[in-house]
Amino acid sequence: MKTIADALSKELTEDLEWREAELAIMRKQLLLTSPKSLQERVLLRASLAMIYAHYEGFCKFALDLYLDYLEKLGLKITQLSWPLSALALQSFQNELRSGSLNSKAFFEKLFFEFNDRLDQEARYGRPPQIANLWPELLSEWLVKLGLPSKETDAGRTSLDSLVQNRNHIAHGKKLTIADPAALDAYAHIALLAMHEVAVGMVSSFDTKSYRRTAATSTQLNHSAL
Repeated sequence: MKTIADALSKELTEDLEWREAELAIMRKQLLLTSPKSLQERVLLRASLAMIYAHYEGFCKFALDLYLDYLEKLGLKITQLSWPLSALALQSFQNELRSGSLNSKAFFEKLFFEFNDRLDQEARYGRPPQIANLWPELLSEWLVKLGLPSKETDAGRTSLDSLVQNRNHIAHGKKLTIADPAALDAYAHIALLAMHEVAVGMVSSFDTKSYRRTAATSTQLNHSAL
């Protein structure tokens, strides 16, 4: 029987495959060019821009898809792990912190609406539409979703450099990538981060780690809102 994890894995794998195919074609073309030639310099720049585009494109796609799948479960906030329940309560927290409530209205909202919110089906805010997917931002979202970010954190320096160099290219600055080996290093770290995102999401549905482990723990965490 096909599981939710299977369906999610299929969509993520298909998206990864066409992106990796494009990068492989670009790399093959690059290796056919003469070293240190103008054509090689052009393809190195174009390839780096494409590596970043697929890193950003896949991660954004995966984050939205994962949240879509979570919402389809129809779970209440009280049924979720703490990171996800906190994310689902973000809009309520923002309302409390908006500054538009006087003291009386604040406590009425907190004490009378809070429990009702916990029993509602969870809905999640989506990552903002940003121009640059810095690794710090990706890690932040993975933590919010209760997903691993080991590879992203370990490769932060290289991913920062990838984003910066892509910006230099986009802004018309002269940027020279040393050689195909330097480009391969960027591709390697980007693909590690992309695969970590995909594997973490599928594993979450396999193990149901998105669900709370104990009611007491969840209630205590909620009380710290």
